[in-house]
Amino acid sequence: MDTRYDVLLCDADDTLFDFHRAQENAFAQACARMGLDMQDTWLATYSAINSALWKRLEQGGITQKELRVARYAQFLEAIGRTDLNAEQMATAFTDALGRQSVPIEGAVEAVARWCRIVPVIIVTNGIARVQHGRMDGSEIRYYIRGMIISEEVGTAKPDARMVELGMEMAGVTDKRRVLMLGDSLSSDIRAAANAGVDACWYNPGRKENAAGLPVRYEITSLDEVDAILRGE
Repeated sequence: MDTRYDVLLCDADDTLFDFHRAQENAFAQACARMGLDMQDTWLATYSAINSALWKRLEQGGITQKELRVARYAQFLEAIGRTDLNAEQMATAFTDALGRQSVPIEGAVEAVARWCRIVPVIIVTNGIARVQHGRMDGSEIRYYIRGMIISEEVGTAKPDARMVELGMEMAGVTDKRRVLMLGDSLSSDIRAAANAGVDACWYNPGRKENAAGLPVRYEITSLDEVDAILRGE
């Protein structure tokens, strides 16, 4: 089959998996494990702290190991419960999140189609135990060639090395034959730009590309990827 690309490098969270639902479920379980009566505003408080720390990770300002506990130390400080152990809450959350395999609607079927066109490799920033646990619980695992996980390789998107490792896993050397699919401008699309490969921005919310990053394709549905891979 003639194709436009030889490999699809694909983000996981909010591209294939519904991370917001998974995080909500895991956060509630972590609060219960810590004996906390979860309040309505707590998830938003935690999410803001977590997002800011992941941005720092992308910029090289914090390590993933530090992030794992820092987000809960900051959260517990924000709700006035510094008497609780941030490390224990981080572990409770990680354990719960690794069991949350919540795919975006149509994602399993989409990856099943894509893998019949080109190899699909997951390239994700995340904690290895969480990402492996979620993938192991999902049917998507049957359709991917492998995963590049930031914690395992010691760097994170937007570092070009994440893309290059995905290429190496697929045995592809020609950057013109590589497509990076993801929802995040700051990690997925910038990683593609840094590595010199084409980017497909999954943008169902129709956000603005305020940074002006190079985007070869912009889509609002995963169903649009099939034609791109075939070069139609």
